Amino acid sequence: MKRITLYLLLATVALSGAALAQNGKALTLDECIAVALRGNSELQNAQRRLNIAGTQVTTARSGVLPSFDLSLSSGRFRQGNRTRLGDVLVGFDPVTGQAVYERRTLTQAGFSTSDHSAQVSASLPLFDFGASWNRIRQAGASEDASAKTFESTKQNTILLVHQRYFGYLKERQLLAVYEDAAKSSEEQLKRTESMYEIGSVAQGDVFRQRTQLGNDRINLITQQNQVRNARSLLNVAMGRPPDAELDIIDMEALPETRSYTLEDVLNVAIEKNPELQSYKFQMRSAGIGKSIARSAYLPSFSLSGAYRRTHNEFGRVYSDFDKNWNGSVGIDMRLNLFNGFSDQANLERESLNYRIAEEDYTDRLRNIRLEAEQALLRLQAWQEITAINTENLASAQEDLRLAQERYRVGAGTLLDIITAQANLTRARSTLVSAKYDSMIANAQLRASMGTLGQ
Repeated sequence: MKRITLYLLLATVALSGAALAQNGKALTLDECIAVALRGNSELQNAQRRLNIAGTQVTTARSGVLPSFDLSLSSGRFRQGNRTRLGDVLVGFDPVTGQAVYERRTLTQAGFSTSDHSAQVSASLPLFDFGASWNRIRQAGASEDASAKTFESTKQNTILLVHQRYFGYLKERQLLAVYEDAAKSSEEQLKRTESMYEIGSVAQGDVFRQRTQLGNDRINLITQQNQVRNARSLLNVAMGRPPDAELDIIDMEALPETRSYTLEDVLNVAIEKNPELQSYKFQMRSAGIGKSIARSAYLPSFSLSGAYRRTHNEFGRVYSDFDKNWNGSVGIDMRLNLFNGFSDQANLERESLNYRIAEEDYTDRLRNIRLEAEQALLRLQAWQEITAINTENLASAQEDLRLAQERYRVGAGTLLDIITAQANLTRARSTLVSAKYDSMIANAQLRASMGTLGQ
C-alpha cells in the first residue's frame, strides 16, 4: 500500500512538472527529476521486472502447498463388426462319436457404449530435503535483488538529471561569458576604428581586432550549439523530445553538504548503495540455488489421493454416490537416477552465478571508490579554485581596464588588450565550470553512497 501511494505521489508531481514545462515556465531541479521518473523507459522496465520477481515468489510457494485437480470426461465408444477364423462344431463322427469341427470365418456384430467419468485428485509434498523451501528463499532473494536494482535504476535516473541539469546551467553561463567577450571585442573594434580614423593607431590594429572579434564570434556560435545540445540531453533524460522547449531555474550556490572522508563514503556505500545491495542478494540467491541443485540427488516424498466415478450412463456418475466409484491414497517416492547430467550442470551453473555476482560486487566497490575519490577531489578543487579565481577575476578585470586606458593614450598595444580580454574570459569560464562541476561531483558522491534522492 505504501509503494502504491509513493507511485501515485510521484506521478502527481511528475504531471505537474510536465504541465509547467509545457506552459513555458522554468523548472526546478526537483520538477525535472519528477518528470524524468515518470517518463524514463528504463525505470519503468525495472519496475516491471520487480513485479515479475514478485510473481516468481508466488510460484515458488506453490511447491509446499497441496494441489487439487478435477477431471471430467464423457464419450461414446463404438466397435464395428469384427471377423475372425475359428473352429465351428458341425456335427459328430457316426463311427467314433467324436465332435467334428470345421474352420470357418466368424463374424462378431459391432456394438457401442457410452463412457462417463469424474475424478478428483490431490497431492501434498511431504519432504524433499528442503528443496521447496529453498526455492521460496531463492525467489525472495531474487525479488530483493530486483527491488534494489529498481532503486539503483531510479537513483541513476536522478543522477543523470542532476548531471544534465547542471550541465545545461553551465553551458548557459558559459554562453553569457562568451557573449560578453564578443561584445567587448566589438566595442574595442569601434574604438580602434575611431582611433585609426584620427591617426592614433595603425591600420594593422584594426585588422587584428577584426580577427579577434571574428574568433570571439566563432566561440560564441560554438557555445550556442553547446547550449542547444545540453538542453537536448536534459530533455532526453526527462523522457521528452530532444527539441522540446525547456527553461530551468539556476542554482546560485552549491547545496550545503557535510565533509566526507573516503572511508566515510565507502562505509555508507556498503550499507546503502542499492547496486551493491543488489549484488549481495544475487549472491544469496545463487548460494541457495547451489543447495537446491544438490537436493536434486536426493529423493522426494509426497502424499497423493484420488476419488473416481465411472459409468456408461451419465446420470449415474453424479448420483448414487455409494456406488460406481473407486479411490486410492498413497505415499509416492521419487528419485532421479539419471537425467543426462542435467543435475550436475545445474549445480555448476549456480556456482558460476555465485562467482559472477561476487565479482560484480567487488568490481562495483572498486568503481565506487574511484568515483568517490574523483568527486572528493573535484569538491576540494572547487573550494581552492573559488578562492584563487576570485582574486584572478578581479585582477583580470583591472588588467583589462588598464590595458584599454594605456592603449587609449598611446602607451600600450592592442595585443595587451587582447591578452587581457582572453585572461578575463578564461578566469570567468574557469569559475563557471568549477562551480557546476562541483555540483555534479556532489551529486555523484551522494549517488556513490546510495543517498541521492533521499
